[in-house]
Amino acid sequence: MANGFIALLLSAPLLAGGLQGPVKVVDRDGKIRDSLKDAIAILEPVGHRAEAPKRPMLRIRTTGKRFLPRVAWTTPGSPVSFPNQDHILHNVFSVTPGDAFDTGHYEPGDAPRWTAMNTGLVKLYCNVHRKMNAFLWIVDTPWVDQLDGKSGLAFRDLPPGHYKLRLWHPEVGEKDFEVSIGESTTMGDWTLQAALPDFEPHKNKFGKDYPPVKDEGNY
Repeated sequence: MANGFIALLLSAPLLAGGLQGPVKVVDRDGKIRDSLKDAIAILEPVGHRAEAPKRPMLRIRTTGKRFLPRVAWTTPGSPVSFPNQDHILHNVFSVTPGDAFDTGHYEPGDAPRWTAMNTGLVKLYCNVHRKMNAFLWIVDTPWVDQLDGKSGLAFRDLPPGHYKLRLWHPEVGEKDFEVSIGESTTMGDWTLQAALPDFEPHKNKFGKDYPPVKDEGNY
């Protein structure tokens, strides 16, 4: 019993703080959204790196001509797969500098893999279906909070110090905040203004326009 208690103490910081508070996304008409779907909070220490271990396989499914999840995160060197759960071909690609890749066309039931390498935001597309897009954050920090289904962010067991808080949403972009963490919970309140389009026009993997489709609901 005593040995277990000592191990528990050694597994957590002796001095640990936290960061929490509500996050709001405000639409162009001034209304606050009911949901924080697709919003993500990333907390990074300033002045030194946090240890971000390799994560298990991240699966970003293609289903119903959508990526699920649309927003995800992992760490450098971690594997990512793209299971095709549709009954049609897909071709996932990215032209993000440092993390560009191309799965090529793959059949239903296949799940090509790719390894995330460089930190930053990787934009994912399908070369077959122009309206498919997703966003993958590759981060070198263990403190990430996806806000879908929540009213705000919450980080616990943080070593005291200075941090950069990155809040991101597809229709907001990235907003950075400096925060100081002590030996207790630091409270905050963050408001994000949606100003970007829900869908960002893009070229195909060859840098050209997608061919016109007569009925995009059936392709």
